[in-house]
Amino acid sequence: MNRIEAIYSLIDKKDRVVDVGCDQAKLSLLLSKRGQSSIASDISPKVIERAKMSINDPLIDLRVSNGLENIKDGEADTLVLSGMGTHTIIEILKNTNLTFNKIITISNNYHDILRREMNNLGYIVNQEQIVFENNKYYNLIEFKKGHTKYSESELILGLNQKDIDMYKKYLEYNLNKYKNIKENSLDKNEKIDKVISLIKDKIKLLS
Repeated sequence: MNRIEAIYSLIDKKDRVVDVGCDQAKLSLLLSKRGQSSIASDISPKVIERAKMSINDPLIDLRVSNGLENIKDGEADTLVLSGMGTHTIIEILKNTNLTFNKIITISNNYHDILRREMNNLGYIVNQEQIVFENNKYYNLIEFKKGHTKYSESELILGLNQKDIDMYKKYLEYNLNKYKNIKENSLDKNEKIDKVISLIKDKIKLLS
């Protein structure tokens, strides 16, 4: 399962979807195949023009939009934000008055900050899924409305994993990565030591 398919698997037929940063509108094309309409937006006019040249589908609303600026209240209840960094995701959400029942993200970095800041914005982790594509691990997170208090381990390593076997592989990969960083660093790094300890504890718990 690739990233687009993983996102698609979390979308119900009744969901009204807006995909921000849609690129080639691949998600909207999948949704259209099952008769579901969606909004596919991108900040780049060139991206949207290219998409319009190859896509002529009444179920796909292609728009140029800087984040959610050109999305109207009530048009969507499910937001997809993938292929961008955590700070961009948070900036988009802080610069809108729109709220969503479901937000699906695939952030490139800082997942601990993403979980914490989304909680501050009124969204909690519903489930997570690790996707392995093109020899790289991606962390997909589905948020829903709510507030909670996360443990340190949950903030850093995630929670409510959909695929435990893939999650274990992801943890092993990160354990080796952080061990290598520690071995090649001349300075002490208490944060890396803490992450290594948390990963080891999580792997032991899952074994």
